[in-house]
Amino acid sequence: MSIIEVKNLEFVYGKNTPYEKKALDDINFSINEGEFVGIVGSTGSGKSTLVQHINGLIKLQSGNIEVLDINLSDKKPNLKLLRQGVGMLFQYPEYQLFADTVLQDVMFGPTNFDMDKEEAKESAINAIKMVGLDYEAIKERSPLELSGGQKRRVAMAGVLAYKPQILVLDEPTAGLDPKGKKEMLDLITSLKGNMVKTIIMVSHNMDEISKYTSRVIVLNNSKLIFDTTPADLFYNNELEEIDLLTPHIVRIVKQLNQKGFNLSRNILTEQQLVNELKKTKAGSNE
Repeated sequence: MSIIEVKNLEFVYGKNTPYEKKALDDINFSINEGEFVGIVGSTGSGKSTLVQHINGLIKLQSGNIEVLDINLSDKKPNLKLLRQGVGMLFQYPEYQLFADTVLQDVMFGPTNFDMDKEEAKESAINAIKMVGLDYEAIKERSPLELSGGQKRRVAMAGVLAYKPQILVLDEPTAGLDPKGKKEMLDLITSLKGNMVKTIIMVSHNMDEISKYTSRVIVLNNSKLIFDTTPADLFYNNELEEIDLLTPHIVRIVKQLNQKGFNLSRNILTEQQLVNELKKTKAGSNE
């Protein structure tokens, strides 16, 4: 079931000025309920501009977008309903924390979307627990006093607490160390199908995209140039031409195949590579 339809979307910054720049050029795609979609592209390709259209943060200029049956080309689309359905976590979301306590901060979203106080509190408690934080230990603490990783989890809880159907993540691991990145991505994966059905993730990290998403949309110079699976994208296309790095595992597989191995072109994780090498070794011993 399609829950996002983007048709002929175009957007120009600084329109009719000397600084005019086309950010999106005739973008067309749809996203079905339950997908985990990655959006990638070099800096300035239009990624953030695109996702900010999805929950109405950027006003439609040309083309059409329909999200959760809300048509953004309508004269007065219901933006409040749209933003309740599409939760967005920006880069460095911890900078958006503002309340005196963690509980108050996480309750802000559901209260703003008209939940009564008791329902908002229950939803906030559930969200705090779902992101792996100890509610009793953290509820009365200032979010500004927490560690970086805890702050990001609180920000995530603040979005999940109002129960969006779609979660949009713009560079969710930016600024985190390797351990923090893995924890955040594992958390995101655990949320899918549990607290949120559909996830859209913008990232410049192709290793993350290859391991965690099931579909990749690639933007380059404001145009959509690929819409495919991670395996098809990373094994069948020359990404260096559009300033994207091939994931480490894909590079290793390609190098091994050049040396005479015959490994699958669907390998995207370390464990998949280990399993394939074990099968290759077992086959050679028969």
